Amino acid sequence: MKETSRTIELVLGMVGGIFGILGGIFAVMFGVFDSEITVLGVSAILASIFGIIGSVLVMKNPKVGGIVLIVSALWLLISISLFGILGAVLMGVGGLLAVVRK
Repeated sequence: MKETSRTIELVLGMVGGIFGILGGIFAVMFGVFDSEITVLGVSAILASIFGIIGSVLVMKNPKVGGIVLIVSALWLLISISLFGILGAVLMGVGGLLAVVRK
């Protein structure tokens, strides 16, 4: 039986994580005006790193990696909502694909 390639999930997770890191850096730059935004930006950067780790984990264990991607997408969306929407959508789709695909 042929094993399913997980390249799509890997790429979506990586690109989503990169966009999340960029959104987090943007939020930290806005944090000059308010310290709470700085904390949320750092949280978004951590969520994005967690998502990148999840996308690499998809290659070894797709279910666990997919759950990690979904959790990090939600974490990113809660942290910096509008700035992180692109990264959250990409990581969420990659996570859903990893969990659903056989």
